[in-house]
Amino acid sequence: MSATQLNLDLKTMLEEMIPFNKLLGVRLVSTDPEAGRLVLEMPLREELIGNAYRGIVHGGAMSALIDAAAGGAAALQLPDLREAVAVATIDMRVDYLEPGRGDLLTADARVMRCGRRVIVVRIDVSDANGTLVAIGTATFSRAPQGGADKQ
Repeated sequence: MSATQLNLDLKTMLEEMIPFNKLLGVRLVSTDPEAGRLVLEMPLREELIGNAYRGIVHGGAMSALIDAAAGGAAALQLPDLREAVAVATIDMRVDYLEPGRGDLLTADARVMRCGRRVIVVRIDVSDANGTLVAIGTATFSRAPQGGADKQ
């Protein structure tokens, strides 16, 4: 699959096929599959504010952006994006460093380890000024190649 086609498929998956991402307005900015890197943006709007007095984004919205970016980076490690349904978040940690303010958050996700069963991703979230506002680590289970979990 060409890099252009991969980006189009991943863009469709992240922005259109996941209703919650669509609700949040998540946008794919860039990918680097060989480096295991993916960047997403989320425009901040009134509905995502958790502290109306200070204009700070809700921690849950920031956490959702982290999960989406990490999941996209994990999906880049699969031989076929259609297998992304077999990747599930099993653990996620978020450290909030600064209040998320402004009109845009950017999540930069990098795969730290990709094994046969587990993928670990590190995510940095910055505001529009480039201030690091949160860091996250997400761990994903990966179903064996050729099959998703049995239900």
